[in-house]
Amino acid sequence: MNLLQAVLISLFTYLAWIATPWLGGQGIAYHVFGKPLVAGLIVGIIMGDVKNGVIIGATINALYIGAVTPGGAMASDIGIAGYVGTALALSTGVSAEIAVSIAVPLGLIGTFVWQLFATINSFLVHKTDEYAAEGNLRKLTFMTIGLPQIIAFVFRFVPAFLVLYFGASAAQDIVKIIPEWLTAIITVIGGMLPALGMAVLLKMLLTKPSLMGYFILGFIVVTALELPIFTVALIGIALAMISYLNQENAGGHEHA
Repeated sequence: MNLLQAVLISLFTYLAWIATPWLGGQGIAYHVFGKPLVAGLIVGIIMGDVKNGVIIGATINALYIGAVTPGGAMASDIGIAGYVGTALALSTGVSAEIAVSIAVPLGLIGTFVWQLFATINSFLVHKTDEYAAEGNLRKLTFMTIGLPQIIAFVFRFVPAFLVLYFGASAAQDIVKIIPEWLTAIITVIGGMLPALGMAVLLKMLLTKPSLMGYFILGFIVVTALELPIFTVALIGIALAMISYLNQENAGGHEHA
């Protein structure tokens, strides 16, 4: 990985963080650019391998598809996992399954960075309150936007750059010496992790046992009939409409 690639990927790792406002705030920066699927596309463009970048990003995204951050509680840093994980996977030439195994510890490390960032900001709040009480707009702006973003850049860009620029070659050397049996084990584990992510999502969505029938039907349609995803989506919309209208009609008859 060359210097420019490491700088660009590290910059997106910072811009797509939940605490940075430059790409449209949390609603766009984090919920769009911060997702591993989008990260895989961007990293693929930067590194000249869009196809594998998207494949790796999508595989990592499947693991975190049910991830939420209630009240700022971050179980894993999906941005670090997406950008740095995909970049390291592309630079070392490993499979998407192994890329997931690389992304998981990176995401966990990212949570410690987030906690440290939040802890430091908690001390800045008191000084910000003082400037607000004084009516000092210049210092207030710096304390609310300037200084926190300087800290965020240092905590986000710098570690990502160091890992990507100096660690990519070391990661390549490590991959070369890993025995085949260990690679096979990591591949199997990495292949299971996205299934775990889907299970977490299903647990959140399937609030009624009857809804499992729709999931089973969709699985059969995709795997056995091999229908295009757009066709499957239309079938799902039709079934949802039928279910909703039947419930509405049943409710209307009861009131009558």
